[in-house]
Amino acid sequence: MSTGFKEFDKLEEKINRLIAGMKSLREENQKLKKELQDIQRDSSQREGEKSEIRKKIASLISLVDSIGD
Repeated sequence: MSTGFKEFDKLEEKINRLIAGMKSLREENQKLKKELQDIQRDSSQREGEKSEIRKKIASLISLVDSIGD
């Protein structure tokens, strides 16, 4: 095998490693995006729950205040 072919083979190997690395990064990126969406959804759900709790507490405080009058 001539030197030119050896260099071409090395280049091809590097390109294949680069492509494999890019695929791996793409998969990791998709996984992280899904995790972020899950976290954002959970956070949004918690905010909704906190809002409901605040409303109930405010309602109870109003009820207690009306009893005291």
